[in-house]
Amino acid sequence: MNREGFMAELERLLSGMPDDERNAAVQYYADYFADAGAENEDAVIRELGSPEKVAESIKADYYGTQFHAEDFEHKDYMEKYGSGPERREESSWKGNRESGGPRTDNRLKVVLLILIAVVLWPVTLGIGAAVSVCAALVVAAVCIMFAGVIVIVVGLALIAIPPSAFIVMGIGILLFVFGLIATAGTVKLCIVVYPAMLRGFVNLCRRPFYGKAV
Repeated sequence: MNREGFMAELERLLSGMPDDERNAAVQYYADYFADAGAENEDAVIRELGSPEKVAESIKADYYGTQFHAEDFEHKDYMEKYGSGPERREESSWKGNRESGGPRTDNRLKVVLLILIAVVLWPVTLGIGAAVSVCAALVVAAVCIMFAGVIVIVVGLALIAIPPSAFIVMGIGILLFVFGLIATAGTVKLCIVVYPAMLRGFVNLCRRPFYGKAV
């Protein structure tokens, strides 16, 4: 497998990810190959392993799942992609990469983390406020539903006075139905809004650590 085949297969395997994340990851590894040079193309592929291994690592990092590297260390895999001393000998260019690989400088990461902490605290507060508002809406809707139940019970207590009892119970039923609908709606809102806000915040924090999109 050459560089073009590796990158094409990697992009295909990442097709289920959001476009900006997939493009950033593909560009990162394209820069990785470019920094190593054409003469080290085979060594890069041996170091990275299969496109499947790289793709699973990227997806595990993005979706927060576990990545089991040992799944790619069986005998056939090691013979195909190289490992151990042979791989280290063929990867002499790695010293240069470790001293300044593509967009992986640790000092730059520290600076970016500090900037993110300073710049994004209003965003964090805003997200916290939005979460609180959604939760408050759910609580309010549930309270309305229970208020309806209480009013219905009061109406039943007034059964000796039928007109008053029917009016009170009717109001209670209306409150209960309204509260039930509002509860279902606000819960649905939270289910949609919470993951979207979390994904947006995570993507915002991750973006400085990726290269430019293709």
